[in-house]
Amino acid sequence: MPHTIIYNSEERVIEIKIHGNISFREMKEIITEAAQTVKAENCFLVLNDMREASLKLSMLEIYQLPKILTDIFAALELNAYKLKRALVAANGLKDYSFFETVASNRSQHVKYFLDMDEARKWLFEK
Repeated sequence: MPHTIIYNSEERVIEIKIHGNISFREMKEIITEAAQTVKAENCFLVLNDMREASLKLSMLEIYQLPKILTDIFAALELNAYKLKRALVAANGLKDYSFFETVASNRSQHVKYFLDMDEARKWLFEK
């Protein structure tokens, strides 16, 4: 699978690095693995590095992702609304902006960035 998920104990953040072509099925697997890490580490800050990823998802699949995340978190008895996620991509793809809008409309705390430093700064703001 073209991703890694680690818990950075120094910064108390879960770091997800995704590269290559990512399908809807793979995205659901990444969300499930990330949710398990959130639960194991009791950490609700997530930094998604997607600068080397290419999403192979339809607009409908992107639209479904926030609900899937909520459902996966609920199954693990986690509150998805406590999660704060920064997504970093290589360029201004409309898919990321669309995802940010859909997730925000579902009361999820997520923001899309082009710069890793800006993403980290936002993520650690109170």
